[in-house]
Amino acid sequence: MEEDGGGEPQETTFSGTPNAAPAEAPAGAFDQPAVMIGPKSSLPKVMGILMMLYGAIMGLLSILALLVTGTTIDDYETAGIDVNAPFMWVDALVNTGYLFVVAFAGYQVTQYKKSGVKLGLYAIGVDLLFALIGAVVFADMMAEAAGDSAFGGVLGGIGAFMSVVCAAICGLLVALPILASGDSMED
Repeated sequence: MEEDGGGEPQETTFSGTPNAAPAEAPAGAFDQPAVMIGPKSSLPKVMGILMMLYGAIMGLLSILALLVTGTTIDDYETAGIDVNAPFMWVDALVNTGYLFVVAFAGYQVTQYKKSGVKLGLYAIGVDLLFALIGAVVFADMMAEAAGDSAFGGVLGGIGAFMSVVCAAICGLLVALPILASGDSMED
């Protein structure tokens, strides 16, 4: 009786070295370069801690400023200075929120996350926007208090210029972890 396979199965054996280089390849042609990975930079940790300290301390102080905003508005009105009360309330709220966002961004930077740097830069941008609007609003208030519109315009210009300078310096400090050690930061 014959079987359908035509006989017994044969065993196959392979001999030799796996992944051997071809005989015509020069020695070392398939070697991989050694990649040395050093320790992560400590700059993001330091800057993140500084951001958290600044955000927390100034955030707590801005809560106090938020609590006395109503009294400040009343004092201006008692002195005969017309104020934009809704803007003062919104500005105080935004400043408080921005500082706590900076503290959270600092925590993310200590964890080597690029999103913390981006969040910090966004927060500084929002603060700059409100500072520029505030420079215009408070320039009108100072002009009214002094009785001279040129004086208020000068103060508004100085305030706007200093707001831009301070935001640029803060932005540079927040961006330092990416600028100096971007390879150690994670997405």
